[in-house]
Amino acid sequence: MLRIPELCHPIRRFHKAIVVVATLTMVGGGYLTSKLSLDSDLAALLPDSFESVKALRAMEEQVDGTSSLRVALKSQDFAAIERLANDLATNLLASEYVGTVDYQNDVDFYEEHALLFLDGPTLDSLYDAVEGAVDAGRQAINPFMVDDLFADPEAPAEDEGSDLARWEEEYESELPSRYYVNADSTVLVLSALPAGSGGLGYSRRMVADVRRIVEETNPTSYAPDMEVFYGSNIKNRIDEFEAISSDILGTAGYGVSGVFLVLAIIFRSFLSALLISISLFASLTWTFGLTYLFIGQLNTITGFLFVVLFGMGVDYGIHAMARYRESREAGLDSHGAIHRMVCLSGSALVTTALTTSAAFFSLMLLEFRGFSELGLITGVGMIFAVTAMIVFLPALIILAENLGLMKVKPVEGKELKGTKKPLPFARTSLVAGTALALAALFFFSEVPFQYDFTNLRIITEEREQYSQETSGVFTQSESPALVLVDSPEEVDEVVRLIERKMETDTLTPTIASVRSIFSIIPPNQEERLEKIAALKTLVLEDVDGNVSDEDQLRVDRMKRFLDVSEPFTWEDFPEKDRQRFMTKAGEPGNFVFIYPSVALRDGRNAIAFRDDIGTFVGETGKIYHAASSNIIVADMLSMITHEGPLAVLLSLGVTFLIIYVSTKRIKPTLLIMTPLLYGIAWMGGIMYFMGMELNFFNVVVFPSLVGIGIDDGVHIYHRYKEEGPGSLPFVLRRTGLAVGVTTITTIVGYSGLLMAHHPGLQSIGLLAVVGLSTTFVSAVWILPAMLEVFDRPKKVEA
Repeated sequence: MLRIPELCHPIRRFHKAIVVVATLTMVGGGYLTSKLSLDSDLAALLPDSFESVKALRAMEEQVDGTSSLRVALKSQDFAAIERLANDLATNLLASEYVGTVDYQNDVDFYEEHALLFLDGPTLDSLYDAVEGAVDAGRQAINPFMVDDLFADPEAPAEDEGSDLARWEEEYESELPSRYYVNADSTVLVLSALPAGSGGLGYSRRMVADVRRIVEETNPTSYAPDMEVFYGSNIKNRIDEFEAISSDILGTAGYGVSGVFLVLAIIFRSFLSALLISISLFASLTWTFGLTYLFIGQLNTITGFLFVVLFGMGVDYGIHAMARYRESREAGLDSHGAIHRMVCLSGSALVTTALTTSAAFFSLMLLEFRGFSELGLITGVGMIFAVTAMIVFLPALIILAENLGLMKVKPVEGKELKGTKKPLPFARTSLVAGTALALAALFFFSEVPFQYDFTNLRIITEEREQYSQETSGVFTQSESPALVLVDSPEEVDEVVRLIERKMETDTLTPTIASVRSIFSIIPPNQEERLEKIAALKTLVLEDVDGNVSDEDQLRVDRMKRFLDVSEPFTWEDFPEKDRQRFMTKAGEPGNFVFIYPSVALRDGRNAIAFRDDIGTFVGETGKIYHAASSNIIVADMLSMITHEGPLAVLLSLGVTFLIIYVSTKRIKPTLLIMTPLLYGIAWMGGIMYFMGMELNFFNVVVFPSLVGIGIDDGVHIYHRYKEEGPGSLPFVLRRTGLAVGVTTITTIVGYSGLLMAHHPGLQSIGLLAVVGLSTTFVSAVWILPAMLEVFDRPKKVEA
């Protein structure tokens, strides 16, 4: 084990200065910690060098994006809904946070120009269908037409291509409904687009202002049954952030109070619990103060670390305080007790702290910032925690003793050494534990990965209600990918490439449609107008009286689309539809929207969509990158599935090296490491039988468990070497008890996450509780059995 220099004399001599300096730095660290913010954006978990992140940032700079707040109005009285929507649109536009309100379409414009949106071949086919209907009608009227003499008697009575019903669907698909309503027109949805982009704070103010305006408009005055629901991506991001923030604060309060209560019960001393908590709180303020200086914020993964570090860091305080109280109860004076606390327990504490912090620091080599920032913060936290427990805590104890506050009475019969005797059933335990580990590994391999993000996000009651009420109102994805280009020519090129991809990818299609500024201004309008004029002539001159009754009705409905005579321009297009293709500077944008045909809430679909359109090469060799929050998710999932196992192996490797350096022998290193592997295997088996799944949140538990779980083995091995062979029953009663207490406190810290509303944080808490339990059982069951079997002293021949 690592040895630390004689510290008890300097600590005793300068204990007042230590307390003053630690208190001042604690205040400074606390101030910096209070300035930390939480970034719940998933893009914050990826490196800034990722093309998907750079593309997203570029999009945010140039385009307002597709974010909106949607307000759904529900009533059985549609006229009342319509009046309320009109009034709300006017009132919302008066808000400084609302730029535009979209709730109705310019149906007249689309009716006038519907046929212009059909390309030349489609118009030709429509002409042929009308002509075929005329020929069929004439044939039905005059069965002796010459054409029939040459008809194939085996041919079907009617060619499907002449069926006007199919073509009516084709051109009427270009017609939007007047309002965004559901099938029975009981729900109408307004989309409020933000006037600016000020991040989450701006969005929260916008939502609050929209709620105020809706309330002041008094919806129930329009109809007694009028209901209002809020939803869409702006609202969902706020809900997610508030849920995570609330969970972090709530779990921190639960974890800290729970750990303090456990300490008070174990030591039967309020003061002991208080001194440990003060020391630990100091280390946390130092840790998160530096986090603010070097990182500036916490992310979705590191946001819960306060309660976890409290649960982990308190372990060092428990071992230190337990050794101090044990020494005092055995009759040692204050100086002797502090010496054993600092110089004997301190060696094991420093070893475990360095091992744990090194395991976490190794994660900094990974690109996934959820891992790398977790590694940095936790690694620093462990070093500060052990420093506080072997320097600040002893100084506090000495100060409390001098003030007459700290008194530990000797316990009669309490000894520092135990009776030597063998550990019973060591071989049996080893065989049974190994068999369980091998079986658990098999089941561990069957544990699935959770790709469906809806199971990892907060689904508030309001969000669920909104989704149910607005089902079917919008058929197009709210989150298309966007490709920024430099010129209109590149817009055409990207559209051609994506359309070619859609035509060729028939096995695993992920693209529903592609739209650009040219999608709303059809090319070759003069040529299309000529075809429409020819179609109009055919309809006016040859249809009436020459087609079936059903086709006559269809042609009559078509006539309202045939009066278009001039092409339309960008300025003629409805303003709200132009808006989505405008840059923040108010100019037509050179970008392309790509809409998915698959549900991107499933991470596997998001990855497939990313693979199809995330990065592609143009005809000129230029590389294009699509921007989308779903591409960020896909990159994140790909990185986690790649780097997750690497993170575990890396932390295991670094832990192995640190223990080897401290023991200087391979045998004790393997003895300490192997039970940890048993514990992880058992955890995997329990996951299978509990129906748990891996996900991008709880994978961080695995490298964390390596750093945390190794501590138990180090403490037991260190105490065993200190006491000598035959001491394992005594070691388990003393150090094993302390290890049990530290496990309980760490579990209490993590179990606070079980109280979280966020499913992802819940999964972290549950997996950590299971893993901490199995690694503890392995440390107090398998490690002693291994030591008894494989670390017997060599017999000396006479």
